[in-house]
Amino acid sequence: MSVAPAVVKHSAPGPYLGYALQPVRLCVHLLTAPPKAKVSLELIDDVAVHYADGTICLEQVKSATRQNPLSDWAPDLWKAIANWLTLISQGKVKRTEASFRLYVTPIRHGKRASQISQAASDEDVAKLLKAIAQGLQRFDTEPACMTYLRLFLEADEADKVAILKNLTIVSQDQDPVDVLRAIVAPTVDPPLVDLICRSAIGLAKEQADSLIRAGKHAVLDADEFKTLFRSFVRRNNMLGYLTSLAEAPEDADVDAMLEMRPTFVRQLELIDLSQEDRFRAVSDYLRTSADKTLWAESGLIFGPGMAEWDQSLIRRHSAFAGEVADLHSDRSEEVRGRLIYRRCSVLDASLDGRGVPGHFVNGSYNALADAKRVGWHPRYSTLLGEDL
Repeated sequence: MSVAPAVVKHSAPGPYLGYALQPVRLCVHLLTAPPKAKVSLELIDDVAVHYADGTICLEQVKSATRQNPLSDWAPDLWKAIANWLTLISQGKVKRTEASFRLYVTPIRHGKRASQISQAASDEDVAKLLKAIAQGLQRFDTEPACMTYLRLFLEADEADKVAILKNLTIVSQDQDPVDVLRAIVAPTVDPPLVDLICRSAIGLAKEQADSLIRAGKHAVLDADEFKTLFRSFVRRNNMLGYLTSLAEAPEDADVDAMLEMRPTFVRQLELIDLSQEDRFRAVSDYLRTSADKTLWAESGLIFGPGMAEWDQSLIRRHSAFAGEVADLHSDRSEEVRGRLIYRRCSVLDASLDGRGVPGHFVNGSYNALADAKRVGWHPRYSTLLGEDL
């Protein structure tokens, strides 16, 4: 079916492993959708699964941390239905090709919501409409949901029947990440489960954000995502390799740190390192810092191992600095500093006998430079002292 270009957004507060609810549900659908399906984010609904046969499932997600969106006269419940009716009436969704899902977490209940979710026949729909009309008669003043409920009651009869017969209300997860944990748990060691889930959600969100930044619709191929996810899990199960679990930092965050000029950036300025290399250094530094935290939280690395890692890097730096001094004494101090930095940044090293991502060595060296435990310019200590 055709996909409307307008973006529709609904509120879904509440962080789950550091993410909002919508990216969590995007990731869940990408990993559970049938072959050849695609999943969109905030396109025609919060999340939508586009099946190979042309049908579509529209899902609105609600965080119920402060209220119950499934109570009989909850504005959120009737607003969701009103939104779907609007999409149908505007021709953006064909009622014969669509199903609807309202996902609520944590677990909430509602008598009317259960009736709606269980309606499967014209008779069920007729009983439901009668119950709604009788319920309204008990109010002295209109309920808060009346704006949306009126739109429902006055809608085309066939549209109402189509939505009620094809609407499923799901509220069975106290934590929506539990669905992902169930997928991941059989494939990785227990300490890695939450980290893999967090990374999978981040990967889904980043792919969607990348498309949006490029001016495209956030529609992701579920088959391609599953392939990426399987590859990521395999890398994390490699005993001899530590896979990065941190997302690449945003350009704005890198630019902000360059503007702040922490010590390691000033060290790079002393050797006239190019702006491009400084940008990469800050990016590596931020991502390495995040990886250290995530690895430590998961029990993949320990304090003594990190101390040995730092000492190993410092020894290699000293060796490189001595070699550069012996072989390039005729070069300027800035050039010698750049030679030392570049040799260190591409060093092939291992942490506790395990390989590390490319950014981690460079990021670790810049962390050491920030603490002035290493330096690039031969007189870095003196020069930095004058710069304070």
